[in-house]
Amino acid sequence: MVIRKINKELLDKKPYEAWNAFIDLIAMEEYKDLNQTQRTAHLCFWYDTEVQNGGHLQYFENKGIEKMDETIDALKVIGAAKQANILNQASATYSSKNRKKLNDIFAFVNEARCGEFEEYDNEYYNSEPTVTDLLGEYFEIYSVN
Repeated sequence: MVIRKINKELLDKKPYEAWNAFIDLIAMEEYKDLNQTQRTAHLCFWYDTEVQNGGHLQYFENKGIEKMDETIDALKVIGAAKQANILNQASATYSSKNRKKLNDIFAFVNEARCGEFEEYDNEYYNSEPTVTDLLGEYFEIYSVN
């Protein structure tokens, strides 16, 4: 893991740099290289990012279901119980049938147009507070002042 250091003078001038470093850490580091607190944030970040950019189908295609239980637990840890419930339901739907990997954008678009995950996507998009908001609170709790 790359050690990230932030200059105190920079933080005094631009306090948002701490958040940027946090996002860089949880987005760019390998899961295996993170501690448990960081892993929780990592799983929540990637779930939110994938669903926001392409729905639950994109999340499952890109991230798989190997860490599903951990991700659901991570969402609960940060206070995203609604989103954890949505993911639990969506993953049950995804796991309910054999699936082939969607190897190109056309296959993905065709599958997405079927709308199998649309209900879960819309419920997720309407959930408050958002995972991003809750990650911000999580960051505040665990950041070093």
